[in-house]
Amino acid sequence: MTPQPDTTRICSTREASRLLGISVRTTQLWVEEGHLQAWRTPGGHSRILLDSVESLMRQHRCAATAPPDPFGVLVLREEREGGEALRAILEDVLPDCRVETANSGFEALIRIGETRPKVLITDLGIAGLDFFAMVHALVAHARERLILVVVLVASEADRAGVRERLPDEVVVMAPPVEGQEIAALVRAFRCKRQRAEAVR
Repeated sequence: MTPQPDTTRICSTREASRLLGISVRTTQLWVEEGHLQAWRTPGGHSRILLDSVESLMRQHRCAATAPPDPFGVLVLREEREGGEALRAILEDVLPDCRVETANSGFEALIRIGETRPKVLITDLGIAGLDFFAMVHALVAHARERLILVVVLVASEADRAGVRERLPDEVVVMAPPVEGQEIAALVRAFRCKRQRAEAVR
C-alpha cells in the first residue's frame, strides 16, 4: 500500500475490478503484488489510484492488439486431470497461446528447455524437485527475456510463507484458477514482454 495521495482520482476495489474486467479477488491480489497502487482509508477500505488502473488497461489493450506468435504457456501439475482441466480453461481464454502440460518436474524441465515457454503455471512442491531452487534459477536465467511464473497455493496460511521464499516477479495465486483472471495476467505480462523486446 502507498501513502494516501493528495488526489481525487481514486476508485474502490470493486470499481477497479469492473474497469479491468477481472474479479475483486484478482484486484486485491494485484494490489498486494504491487501491480496496482492503493492506500487504505481510516475505516480500512482500499482506495486504488485510477492512474495505475488506466496504466494496466493500456497494457491489456496493447496485448489484445499484438500479432499472433507462439506464446507458450506450460502448466505443471502432478495430478493429470487437474492439469488437463486447467489447460482447457487456458486454451479457451487464450486462443492465441500454445498451452502445454507436464505432470512431473522432470518432464517440465525438459519442456522448458525444448520450448522455452513464456509463462509457467505450477503447483507448489513438485515431487523429486527442489521447487524453490528451480523457480529462483528459472527467473534468474530468464531475467533478460522475462518469464512469468505463477505458483498455485491452496492454503491462505501457506501463501504468505511461500511468497517470502520466491522472487518478487513470481505471482502466488489460490486455486481454482479463474479463466478471465489468468488471461488478464498473461495479457498484461505479454505486453510488458513485447515492450522490453522492442527496446533491445
